[in-house]
Amino acid sequence: MKRKVAAEDLSVGMYVAELDRPWEAAPFESPFELQGFAIHSVDDLLKVKNLCRYVYIDPNLGLGATRYLSDEHQFRFALNMIQEISRDLQARESYEERTPMEEEVVRASEILNDTHRVYEQVLNDLKAGHQPNAGAVKNVVGELVESVLRNASAASWLARLKKRDQLAYSHSISVCVLGLTLGRYLGLTKKELNTLGVATLLQDVGKISIPLHVLSKVSRLEPVERDLVQLHVRKSVSLIRSMRELPNHVVNITAMHHERFDGTGYPQGLSRSEISLLASIAGLVDSYEAMTSVRPYRRAKTSFEALMELYDERDRAHPGGLIEHFIQCVGIFPVGGFVRLNTGEVAVVVQRNRIQQLKPKVMILTDRKGQKLQHPQTVDLAAQFLLPSRLPRSISQLVNPTDYQIDPGELFL
Repeated sequence: MKRKVAAEDLSVGMYVAELDRPWEAAPFESPFELQGFAIHSVDDLLKVKNLCRYVYIDPNLGLGATRYLSDEHQFRFALNMIQEISRDLQARESYEERTPMEEEVVRASEILNDTHRVYEQVLNDLKAGHQPNAGAVKNVVGELVESVLRNASAASWLARLKKRDQLAYSHSISVCVLGLTLGRYLGLTKKELNTLGVATLLQDVGKISIPLHVLSKVSRLEPVERDLVQLHVRKSVSLIRSMRELPNHVVNITAMHHERFDGTGYPQGLSRSEISLLASIAGLVDSYEAMTSVRPYRRAKTSFEALMELYDERDRAHPGGLIEHFIQCVGIFPVGGFVRLNTGEVAVVVQRNRIQQLKPKVMILTDRKGQKLQHPQTVDLAAQFLLPSRLPRSISQLVNPTDYQIDPGELFL
């Protein structure tokens, strides 16, 4: 079924099935001579926007139309895209999971508690004008790196479930874990992972100098307030540089994590190859984590919504290739994400299935009527042995746990 879309709302990948004028009146050159085409590039996009006020797209064709598709079609689209991306992946290092999820989650819990403690101490020291213990930061990040290398899911699972009201803590630690997870997937060396981990953990410490009423403001920031928020990068750089035991690479990543691929970032307006790979990773995971977190002025986006928004903006805010690898790394249903099954049950993803992306291992939290289970059940959706008369469980959609009176913190192991 065709849908009317304003030309300004088009994006690369959408399939234009009809214009706001006869095709004969469109001064398009090949490949626009046929009555219907996919927008493959920004140049294609500009040609349409310069000619038309609106067009009709076919939601069943093209990449960028995912926002108009049903949940099932969205998931199928994402799975096909991930399969295409995976064919091109070339990792520099290959890490095999050495520890089962159930075993590593116990160790990761202790490490995350230590990370929380060390991070809070750093903030307290900085606020008091004291020199933070850089060695403690490097040590706890090193332990976190080893945990992620042993099992890529455990720390991610715990970090997502431990998101509470402590915005600064949850964001910084979640960004660190997510950055390490992506870095592991990309095959970064252990030294690079340690550098990335320290940088992503500390890159926002400069926000301690920004008034809380500005950081938590619900309405649009005034220009002077926006400038104040952006100053946190330079403040973070200054504070991290004062921690003398930290390598210069940490400072450089922090300085560039808000730079953007198309040059629209800050504070220096760097672009493309001027931004290092580790800084690009730090910026990407920071964006994703912010998009999927609750803010005073908006709800949290689902992982799928965030991934599709990032994909639509590829080669603008962040490098397209890096976004594609990130989508492959995180998957359609990320560990710690909440889903509703076709049975009506609500579950949380506890382990991804890299071969069958639509069938992860989940922990079922409610029954079909939405009542919380006293003893949650873990089910591998890819390994269901059922009678022919019984419908196998499958994921219908991503959901917000608060809609079902589920507190993620209660699941923290």
